[in-house]
Amino acid sequence: MRAIARSPRRSRPQSDEKAIMTATPSLGKHIQKRQLEKSVSWTGRERLRCLWYRVRLTIQEMNYATRRLVELQSRLP
Repeated sequence: MRAIARSPRRSRPQSDEKAIMTATPSLGKHIQKRQLEKSVSWTGRERLRCLWYRVRLTIQEMNYATRRLVELQSRLP
């Protein structure tokens, strides 16, 4: 069992803070990212290149996970 250090909780928000309950904690970052995407104009070729890079990266991760799983299973008696 591991010990986890936790910060104390505040029972109520301070005067300069607003109590906001959201389903996604990083909503502000998501909105900021969306605004940045709208402010920059991408060409079709750039968009396709980015998507292709993400697909390749995902496939590499899946291949690595499969390879590790096979290695670990082959070590079992």
